[in-house]
Amino acid sequence: MSPFDAAALGVGPVLQSTPFAQVIAAAIMEDNDDVIVSDRGGYLRVLAPRVCLLSRATVEAATGSPVRFPGELEVIMSSFAGRMRLTEHGAVWWLAGESAPDPPGPPANDAVR
Repeated sequence: MSPFDAAALGVGPVLQSTPFAQVIAAAIMEDNDDVIVSDRGGYLRVLAPRVCLLSRATVEAATGSPVRFPGELEVIMSSFAGRMRLTEHGAVWWLAGESAPDPPGPPANDAVR
């Protein structure tokens, strides 16, 4: 039994099954609680309850190299559940009909001084 009703409350990306998609799924699991990742062979369905955050900094820490947002995520994202906002610092998906949450911000070392 899942920790939330994924069909009603789950939001997040559907990713083509690639090594980079595995990194993205792991980063989403690190950035959120109660994430469900379903490996469907050719794709990964990643769902979090109500809001799903993905920080570019988390992905870069996992890969050890720079990642371009927007750009690299969209290449492997076939679809998504909910609504989505993508910035240079990350992505956020949220439940349709609810207020848009703030997307991930710049890492602390990128902060304006």
